[in-house]
Amino acid sequence: MAYIGKQPSDITRAIATYNTFTGDGSTTTFDLTQAAASANDIIVVVNNVRQEPGSSKSYTLGLDGNGASVRVTFNTAPEAADEIYVINPTQIESIARAGDVSTGAFTGQTALTTGVQGADTLIIYDDSATTVKKINLDDLIIGQTELAEIPASDDVLLVYDTSATEIKKVQKSYLNPTLTYASGTQTGDGSTVAFSINSGRTVEDVVITVNGFHLTPTVDYTISGTTLTFQTAPAASAEISIRYLAVPGAYSHADYTGDGSTTGITINAGRTVDDVIVIVNGLQLVPTTDYTISSTTLTFQTAPAASAEITVRYLRLS
Repeated sequence: MAYIGKQPSDITRAIATYNTFTGDGSTTTFDLTQAAASANDIIVVVNNVRQEPGSSKSYTLGLDGNGASVRVTFNTAPEAADEIYVINPTQIESIARAGDVSTGAFTGQTALTTGVQGADTLIIYDDSATTVKKINLDDLIIGQTELAEIPASDDVLLVYDTSATEIKKVQKSYLNPTLTYASGTQTGDGSTVAFSINSGRTVEDVVITVNGFHLTPTVDYTISGTTLTFQTAPAASAEISIRYLAVPGAYSHADYTGDGSTTGITINAGRTVDDVIVIVNGLQLVPTTDYTISSTTLTFQTAPAASAEITVRYLRLS
């Protein structure tokens, strides 16, 4: 059927919900059974007197523990036996057809009414095909081998931003970026302490060696802008290696001191021998051969000597 002007969209309206509560003189928060868009979209009545929304007025609307916008919080607790009722008219929402979903079709949402389950379906927007695709949540989180629709790198996934309380789009290619590494070399002259390096780096995300010996971040060198400064100038003809880790600002390290007898030190949880670099007096140890890791304990095969400088550098993103 032809239309003059914009083709009308199908719409649906949910039935308004009605919740009742009774004050007890101390309780200030009451949860609705249906999420609401904002405090201005609900009618709150106490003893047949309508209340005014606002943080400096009568009540506000916020999120419950599941992130649903259902929590009505009174500025002052209703008195004991006060009769409270809330009418939530919900909202009229358009039903977008596949192929007609625009960039802003999913903006303005405020909360999920329930938590998602493994069998739930996520909706993604395929920019290249200008259509909507479906992916089961199970396919994303438990390693299914096939998807009914495999998203391309430029497809867009919808995510819920809990801090901004809105739905945003994320291009699929950003979920599995390719990490890139770089390196550089310098030569000492016995007097120069400052060397130029790549921008945007900190002491944590570069690995510095001088004549094969690993230096300790902050203790042996500092970084400001594009300048790396050694505490002591490398000797003449010293070979300086600078290795840039993949994600600037994402790494950390911890320093320890040997006592000649202790073989176990406490490190960050969730680590393996392959995602830490362990250095004792500038020498890098060999994973498994020289040390092992179990839970939060790193155990040396041989106790580091008294006063030995021990550095543990965490490679996996923190």
